[in-house]
Amino acid sequence: MAELTYRLFMVATVGMLAGTVFLLASSREVDPKHRRGVYISALVTGIAWYHYQKMGASWDSGSYDTGLRYVDWILTVPLMFVEVLAVTSSGAEYNEKVRNWGLAAVVMIGGGYYGETSAAGSDAYWVGFVVAMAAYVYLMRNLQAEGMGLKGAEADQFEKIKNLILIGWIIYPLGYLAPVAGDFDAIREVLYTVADIINKVGLGVLVLGMARIKSGEKV
Repeated sequence: MAELTYRLFMVATVGMLAGTVFLLASSREVDPKHRRGVYISALVTGIAWYHYQKMGASWDSGSYDTGLRYVDWILTVPLMFVEVLAVTSSGAEYNEKVRNWGLAAVVMIGGGYYGETSAAGSDAYWVGFVVAMAAYVYLMRNLQAEGMGLKGAEADQFEKIKNLILIGWIIYPLGYLAPVAGDFDAIREVLYTVADIINKVGLGVLVLGMARIKSGEKV
């Protein structure tokens, strides 16, 4: 399992780099006023590419630093919500949502870090889980309401974005809970890595699709 985990770190490193290059190259297919979300998507995968190099080296050293993953998440998770908002909201509404959703994302990641750096099954571990899940539920409820005003192809594309986040992010709580069942650190990292590849690259591609739809015939 340890070898599989290391290989997946390498796959994720390459995948994040490929995603970054693809999103940047494809941004030319989008009207300039709708490119913000695509650029932020590329920033997310670019940050993840850098951190997965560090995580792979740390795992290979035999003394894995869990904090490296949370350094990545504290940067990329808020940005993932910002990239979605960039193709669904605008103006003052966009700015307000960025602040509120971004803060909730930071709380979610902070709670997860507090819990995962504590002994599995301890009071601190469960407090971190509850805090992270409360912020997660808040974000999912807001995400559910975000697509209410969209119609036609935009509504269909947002449904794909919403479902990716709702379903894809279920993997993270499963990874968090894995150590409670036993010595499953390697399985936890496998789950987290698979989820990151699906969610970061996949979300970027879907946001690109939304930006293309919004661009219409202007490209």
